[in-house]
Amino acid sequence: MEKVLEALKNGYEPEYAPVNKLNYSYSITNNKKCSRRSYFGYEKVVILFVIKSALYNENRRNVIRQSWGMENRFSDVNIKRIFTLGISEDSDLQDKINGEYEKHKDLVQAEFIDSYYNNTIKTMMGFKWVVHNCPKAEFIMFADDDMYISTRNLLKFIRNPFNEKEKSRKKRSTFQTTERDLVFNKISSISTKTAWDSKNLTRRKLFQFNPFLNTFDDRLFAGYVFFSSPKRYRFSKWYVSLKEYPFSKYPPYVTAGAYILSYNALKDLYYTSMYTQNFKFDDVYLGIVAKKCGISPLHNEHFYFWRKPYSKESYSEVIASHGFDDPVELAKIWEEQKSLGHA
Repeated sequence: MEKVLEALKNGYEPEYAPVNKLNYSYSITNNKKCSRRSYFGYEKVVILFVIKSALYNENRRNVIRQSWGMENRFSDVNIKRIFTLGISEDSDLQDKINGEYEKHKDLVQAEFIDSYYNNTIKTMMGFKWVVHNCPKAEFIMFADDDMYISTRNLLKFIRNPFNEKEKSRKKRSTFQTTERDLVFNKISSISTKTAWDSKNLTRRKLFQFNPFLNTFDDRLFAGYVFFSSPKRYRFSKWYVSLKEYPFSKYPPYVTAGAYILSYNALKDLYYTSMYTQNFKFDDVYLGIVAKKCGISPLHNEHFYFWRKPYSKESYSEVIASHGFDDPVELAKIWEEQKSLGHA
């Protein structure tokens, strides 16, 4: 994959032909979302929210637009959002979608049937859209439309995702540990060897990482990291046959509800996906793709793949929490956390 990625990113024809071309058209392309208004080119975007949404979830989208997905939330941080959708055979529903797009200009719709087992297609069409239409996005936050997200806490995280290192650095005047010791002692959640197979992951870059100072050019893929095995019980919703996946363990993967990517990570994952057969679970699929191109998912305990019980105090450091399918409740909690300075 290293040679293939190098060729693709430099505009050359790779030695190998892709096996997964994502040949789906866009019904709604929204290709001007990140374009500069005054002249040709693209805006620099600090956070791009790419939100997977179902066609009939307009109420959820409206609340997200007015809460954590608000584009003008911070005057000094350029934030953009898009909602990714599939299609339906219901022409009345499609008319509503077209009207919603004309009003908000934040939908991207690709021509595949919107269903659970097509989530991988929806995810990768989102990746494809970012590469082709928002190439100056520094960080891309993928999320479902039933998530609570604190944009303020997310910004704190991307300023310094390796916070433990910064603390260690301040305490010591010299480094007495090797790079391998540093990562395995200070980032215990990354226990996979692939972090050290990447030539780009160096101690200097880890310490320098601060997107607001333009010092980071590495590959960040972070969220709630899982280590699990395929479900072989035939009647399970998550059943996977040996033909589909002939191994006993999945690679480490980030749960699909919410995760953050640097643009370099997204681009490498997108190109690698062209050389990776599709898989019906989008989060596992990205784990497979990440392993294939040498990206190690970074675990962060403030991403919750379940519904974290709510209280004013308990959400002070939450970046993302699942289970907010009630738009009214989401709006209420977000407003409360915003007033406390946590959202």
